[in-house]
Amino acid sequence: MIRATFDRDFSGFTLSGHAGYAEAGEDIVCAAVSAMTNFAVNGAEAFGAEAEVSAEGEEAQVSYRLCKPCEEASKLISVFYEELRQLQKQYPAYVRVQKNSK
Repeated sequence: MIRATFDRDFSGFTLSGHAGYAEAGEDIVCAAVSAMTNFAVNGAEAFGAEAEVSAEGEEAQVSYRLCKPCEEASKLISVFYEELRQLQKQYPAYVRVQKNSK
């Protein structure tokens, strides 16, 4: 399962896990999450956002945090959150989305 956790103020997010919907290279859930993640990160960068990014390949974990507030990037991250929530509705056994309590 892919787990996505977003900061309440949409200043960052963490993704971890594998969808497990299908074999590697055939997994449409994984492909959708990967495409949306790339769009959100590249879009935030296009708005001039500076962020700390870390990725762990073996553990399939990505962490993205804005270094300073950027309204446009935060809006984009909130749209990413909503899109992942829609994907969760379609594939609830493969995607879990939540917000941090802080």
